[in-house]
Amino acid sequence: MFRIIKEGTRFDFMGQAGLFGKVSIGLVLASLVYIFGVGLTFGLDFSGGHEVLLEFDKPVSVREVREKLQGLPVGDTSVQSFEIPDSSKTHYLVRVQRAETLDEAQLASVEGAFKTKYGEHWKGLGYNKEIGNVLDVEFTSTATKAGVDTSTVTIVGMIEAQGFGVRNAKQIGRADQTLFSIMLRGVDTKLVEALTPLDPSVHAVRVEFVGPTVGKQLRDDGILAVLYALLCILIYIALRFDFFFGPGAVSCLFHDAIITVAILGLIGHEFSLATIAGLLTLVGYSINDTIVVFDRIRETVSRVQGQGLAEILNRAVNETLGRTVMTSLTTLVACVCLMVFGRSTVLFDFGLIMGIGVVVGTYSSIYVASPMFMILRERFGPRDPRAVAKAKSAPSATAKSGA
Repeated sequence: MFRIIKEGTRFDFMGQAGLFGKVSIGLVLASLVYIFGVGLTFGLDFSGGHEVLLEFDKPVSVREVREKLQGLPVGDTSVQSFEIPDSSKTHYLVRVQRAETLDEAQLASVEGAFKTKYGEHWKGLGYNKEIGNVLDVEFTSTATKAGVDTSTVTIVGMIEAQGFGVRNAKQIGRADQTLFSIMLRGVDTKLVEALTPLDPSVHAVRVEFVGPTVGKQLRDDGILAVLYALLCILIYIALRFDFFFGPGAVSCLFHDAIITVAILGLIGHEFSLATIAGLLTLVGYSINDTIVVFDRIRETVSRVQGQGLAEILNRAVNETLGRTVMTSLTTLVACVCLMVFGRSTVLFDFGLIMGIGVVVGTYSSIYVASPMFMILRERFGPRDPRAVAKAKSAPSATAKSGA
């Protein structure tokens, strides 16, 4: 049978537990300082902004698109290739941080034009900065009775006369209201104009928007999802094992998640809902590896006699070392494949998160979870592992003597 790690290894993992425990504490503290001090880069899902799907008739590279969009006054941008089945054209998904189409002066100019034309029949102009490219034009209820021209053609003409392109216009609200919603051509037009030199036929296939309020809610929900997962795992560990195992497993998960997030932030990774999905998958992988080690520790403690706790833990970790290394390497191979073949897509991000997490998770299963169990067992549990078996057999012995 093929083995990466030979049977019978006797690495003294617990002998180095103190050193690596200090390293782990230092890494976690440094990660927290970076996360809350320097901060993370949030993508469109969390910060709000526009998502524009662009279509090219010619083959255009990601590098060329990014070069053309650099310095464009539309906020931070990110570019990802986008595959559409059975399409021979090239598509890119461009995410743009929130960019307002109108500033205060332009808004006042548009409002002034409507006041001049409609006078007392004009009610007001609504503009939501969170949306950025939608105007709400409202007239009084007497406008229609007075025969004032409030057709969408006239309204669109007035806005375009102020130098703004209009994507669409429609009447909204109740039938007795004269209220119109005007969507302006904003960030998508700027993107298309900047990319026209690469391909004159480039155009926006789809334009979507996520407001900062929605982005904040998604960010909060993502954080809660990770916390709920950790809570459920804590309950599972408490039911399957005991007090001595639970804290080590949960500490291991926090350790893996916090360090992985800090590394992603350090390399400039943009956090999105896909990142949360990757972190949740990482948490599941990490706890699986930890439970395998814990199972072997529990079995070894119950069957080995006359050995110290550190020696028993070393034996248990060495016995699972081959399985741990093999599982980690095969998972890393899958992660590398995702990163190589999924470049510029969400698959690359997922592979990157899992790749970092596998390395950190394998380390923590050995040098975080196991030493934590040893510390709790030595301080609060029986020092001699054989005491557990004696305690369990005591009731039956008492019953026999009573009989």
